[in-house]
Amino acid sequence: MFFMGQFNEYIRGYHMDLVFFMDALKHLMIVSRIIGNPRGNALLVGVGGSGKQSLTRLASFIAGYKFFQITLTRSYNTGNLTEDLKILYRTAGLEGGGMTFIFTDNEIKEESFLEFINNILSSGEIANLFAKDELDEMYSELTPVMKKIQPRRPPTQDNLYDFFISRARFNLHIALCFSPVGEKFRMRSLKFPGLISGCVIDWFQKWPEDARIAVSRHYLTEFQIICSDKVKEHVIDIMSWIHESVQEACLTYFDRFRRVTFVTPKSLISFLESYKLLYKDKQNHIVVMSERMSSGLDKLDEAGASVAILKRI
Repeated sequence: MFFMGQFNEYIRGYHMDLVFFMDALKHLMIVSRIIGNPRGNALLVGVGGSGKQSLTRLASFIAGYKFFQITLTRSYNTGNLTEDLKILYRTAGLEGGGMTFIFTDNEIKEESFLEFINNILSSGEIANLFAKDELDEMYSELTPVMKKIQPRRPPTQDNLYDFFISRARFNLHIALCFSPVGEKFRMRSLKFPGLISGCVIDWFQKWPEDARIAVSRHYLTEFQIICSDKVKEHVIDIMSWIHESVQEACLTYFDRFRRVTFVTPKSLISFLESYKLLYKDKQNHIVVMSERMSSGLDKLDEAGASVAILKRI
């Protein structure tokens, strides 16, 4: 909670509202240990909304690393990816700072993107990534750094390039956030073996019951419901039951119609948010109807008083 508060305070453009149930803490520790090691790369496998990206950002922040994620646009292509990779290599190899590159399967606009990732995970370098003038400029900046760290090593171009790549591999950590749904994950694993051999795999399973209840309590505890505390606890518990029953219904639907549907952890959060919106909408509707009824009763009282006066006349 402390680190999440600091993350929201210091990192602009991202706001985290995580629920730290036991499974989330386990995955946070696993990701932290992976990227905390030199050349530590992670393959996080789980359905959408499992918290893969959020936990990786938080683990990077705890480790004191920067994190980077490509901004996918309609015109984004291989050239844009190479420019982004240059930034990563300069940060990790030239500046010597820790960097986490978060890459999801939704950002694979072209399959050739995975060729770059496979090369980084396998050998640590991408052929012809930098032009000669860019390399010469980096060599001039790297020479005093290498002399300080490795004083007995002569600063030749080959040694400087090897020092640059080794330093980049040491400080650059790739976190692949992939979904196992469908055939693409299997095909990509066969086509690009570096995705498997170059990473430590962490599987994000479906949320257990205590996780679902913890998330429901997080979203509904401060939400005002006109009921007793005991009834509110039952409402929180039944949210978890509804989510689990929908998951079971998806399996039955597949058995009957052979169509695959998925209920992800994000679906539970969307369901809770929808419940809160619907509750407020119905509550406002009841208030409006109550005001209309009160206004109608007042009009009837006024009409009754007027009729009584007319009868006297």
